Amino acid sequence: MAWLLAFLNQNSAAVTAVATVVIAVASCINARIVSFEKRREKAARMPILTFEEQLGPGGTWRDVYVKNIGYGPALNIVRKVLDAPNFVVCDRDKAFALGALGPTEKVYALAATQCGVSGVSILDDPRFHAVVECDDVHGEHYEFVYKNRILTLTSICRRRMTTAQASRI
Repeated sequence: MAWLLAFLNQNSAAVTAVATVVIAVASCINARIVSFEKRREKAARMPILTFEEQLGPGGTWRDVYVKNIGYGPALNIVRKVLDAPNFVVCDRDKAFALGALGPTEKVYALAATQCGVSGVSILDDPRFHAVVECDDVHGEHYEFVYKNRILTLTSICRRRMTTAQASRI
């Protein structure tokens, strides 16, 4: 034991350098763990909204729903259809408030539309363009854009379509 104390006394600068490196590595690992936990927590409460389509009675009408496939609730949902060229859409370019959705819930989002081309799905039309905005439980805002058969998610800092300005379905 005496030889260890003598070694430490003679090499105190080296011991301090090794201790500093160990503390720095531990701090980096801790920061990575905290960052991972924050991302996991955000994913656990984040809503993910997608569109779902169903045929109406007689097969000539198609209804579009917004469905929450995320783990967290979606609050203050507003949707706007920007383009649906092959279909008669009664409320094009008008924002509509849809309320709130829990995980796996869906809500009627688009007035029943008559098929412009028989048997063609609204969501399969590459020109169909719709935007949905919502909030999560911590006040973060999300925008979901469905265009060219692709759904993109963006975290936004300010809402473009507020629920106060939107009409109710």
